[in-house]
Amino acid sequence: GDVRRGTGYALGYKNVAFSEGSDDLATARARLFVRDGRPAVAVKTAAVEVGQGLVTICQQVARTELGVEDVELEAADTSIGDAGSSSASRQTWMTGGAVREACREVAAEVLRRAGPPARGLAGGSVVDGEGVALAPLSMLCAEPIERVHEFHHRRTTSLDENGQGDAHVAVMFVAQRAVVDVDPEAGLARVVQVATAQDVGRALNPLQVHGQIEGAIAQGVGLALTEELQTSGGLVRNGSFTDYLLPTAPDMPETVSVLVEEPEPDAPYGAKGVGEPPLLASPAAICAALREATGRRLARIPVRPDDVVGLREVSPSREVEPGRALG
Repeated sequence: GDVRRGTGYALGYKNVAFSEGSDDLATARARLFVRDGRPAVAVKTAAVEVGQGLVTICQQVARTELGVEDVELEAADTSIGDAGSSSASRQTWMTGGAVREACREVAAEVLRRAGPPARGLAGGSVVDGEGVALAPLSMLCAEPIERVHEFHHRRTTSLDENGQGDAHVAVMFVAQRAVVDVDPEAGLARVVQVATAQDVGRALNPLQVHGQIEGAIAQGVGLALTEELQTSGGLVRNGSFTDYLLPTAPDMPETVSVLVEEPEPDAPYGAKGVGEPPLLASPAAICAALREATGRRLARIPVRPDDVVGLREVSPSREVEPGRALG
């Protein structure tokens, strides 16, 4: 049958980390030692990796600060101190910040041991102000150097009675455009493309940032079109993946993502989080596109087949040529 195409737009914003006066913190330990004759770093935190890329970021931070390639992230536990939750798009800022400061304290001890004219660490060596290697780190950390740092972001305040105040350490912004095809005869909808402009502060690992955006879009497609928990009498009616429909790879649209980099002054390396904001906009953009394609209000999600089936009048401007129909 006829296929309609719609385009929708949505904006979103969200705070980073804990807010309204919460004393948010994370703790990390960095240990510089010699392994097989070469310098190595062991990093330990209590932070939990849930797919947001924290393991990679912690290793990347340690390599940046200490100039050592061999970096391992030890298994997380709270013996080292609290790291807070893996939520609020906060772990790059908070645990990344803790790792950075612990590594900088280790580096300061290395430079103290080396003495002048040592100015920095790079390529497994202590270097002078011109970047010339003075001595291998393995000579200076035969006795391991270990430091623990408890990192706090700047203080925030609760909102006053007028809703005013410095409630958030920073805010992330996102804008998205979604393109959908709708077959009103079959009641089917397919997301063709989602384009994202994401405020990231500074992208420490651009590949991971793009991956986070794609993952959020996948969740947004599910929230907009398929995922609905059904209950009756306090019991879940669709408690299996046969009945609770999650998007899979064939359901994913083409994704286009643009990283807007305006370094955040208070953030480690200027980097904000990116885990949650794209999901704020995806369902809204998809629903806006469905409204544009169908002319229907569609005031709930997920949009069901019976919400779009049975449309009779098709505007010529919304028809899709046969070669661009649902695939």
